[in-house]
Amino acid sequence: MLINSNLLRVLFAALLPLWFTLGSCKEEESPSPDYRPIVAVHGYLGSGDTWAAHFKAFSARGYADDRLYAFDYNSLGDDALSLTRLDAFIDEVLAATGAEQVDLMGHSKGGGLGYTYLSDPDRAAKVAHYAHIGSFRTDSAAGPSANMPTLNIWSPDDLVISDKGDIPGAVNVNIAGADHYQIATHPDGFAALWKHFNEVAQVPAASSNSGAIRVAGKALTFGENTPLAGGTVEVWALDAQAQRLTTAAALTLTTNTDGTWGPAEMPDAAYLEFRVKGASASARAINYFRTAGAETDRWIYLRTIPPPISVAGLLLSSLPQDDNQTVLAVFSSSQAVLSERDNLDVDGFDLATPALASPDQTTIAYFLYDDGDASSSGDINPVFAGFPFLNGVDLFFPTAAPQTILLTFNGRQLPVRNLRSDTDGPIVAVFD
Repeated sequence: MLINSNLLRVLFAALLPLWFTLGSCKEEESPSPDYRPIVAVHGYLGSGDTWAAHFKAFSARGYADDRLYAFDYNSLGDDALSLTRLDAFIDEVLAATGAEQVDLMGHSKGGGLGYTYLSDPDRAAKVAHYAHIGSFRTDSAAGPSANMPTLNIWSPDDLVISDKGDIPGAVNVNIAGADHYQIATHPDGFAALWKHFNEVAQVPAASSNSGAIRVAGKALTFGENTPLAGGTVEVWALDAQAQRLTTAAALTLTTNTDGTWGPAEMPDAAYLEFRVKGASASARAINYFRTAGAETDRWIYLRTIPPPISVAGLLLSSLPQDDNQTVLAVFSSSQAVLSERDNLDVDGFDLATPALASPDQTTIAYFLYDDGDASSSGDINPVFAGFPFLNGVDLFFPTAAPQTILLTFNGRQLPVRNLRSDTDGPIVAVFD
């Protein structure tokens, strides 16, 4: 299907205030003219929250919300269309901010997208610096004449990218010990990005959080990143047993046409539950459990289940709708779970074994549910075979009596409730 580029630009101009999370979630703030806008492109099966840690670190050092943009695209879709949309997105960022150029960074498949984008002279003219993160090794720095200032962040312990290493003509940063996903979230990576984008030798100290702590984010479908328009986000304050502290939600918010919601003041609690549901009566709710942060977080992404007409939709359509059991997904959002390095325990069951947390798999999301016999075998669920970053395990969490399911990841604890997978919907436990 051909897309008229002029029509795309008109649509993006109309929708930009809602299209990017921070722009629609910001409060009245003065712009930061000393910094170029950053446009960040996620990788395969990713979303804009890949960049949450880095963006919060940039914010703490003076970047205003109008300088930080995540480009959400369908990593399962057509790359040519993604390039067209990325170009339109960058054009609208430039128009909205008045900047002459952006700084561009891409992780994994997003790095491939960014490198290809910069091969065109007209597109490259819109970019001042480029960061190639956890992506394939190239023969030269980016740009039509290999003249784009390029930062290449990679790890010898990245087992997803087979052809990795230093790139001639680039500034090369090797983060030993980092897995494929961790390359995009590692503090050493942020330090390298700051120095590269701002052409300085040192990273300034972060400022302390002031004022009310606020939350905001985006609701979209898993994998495809289709925005959830007109949906509902409820935020609940929880105690140490993941019990709701009030009978009514602390916040009830409606998602915008681009899926963004908030900002709103964060409830005062140790743990939070975010319940997201589409506008239609048949939409399935998803319940996100997280540790409450000590800082404003505008990058809370809530993924919903896409229709079963795509790869991601077909995959997730297999999740049981059974009130006798809990369906639980565990998302280690800043790194993979590796058997020889990490510990992940779910209600006494060890998931960080060589069979379930192989470094080759680089698992960042586990889908845990019963295969139909009301018992836990711990066997790998074949539904997820062949998908990188995802794993499924046969575990039975009964719902006959209310209880707490305790998760522990590298010493950090997160409690969730044994919700009914049909009436209440699946659970996603997020270790950010």
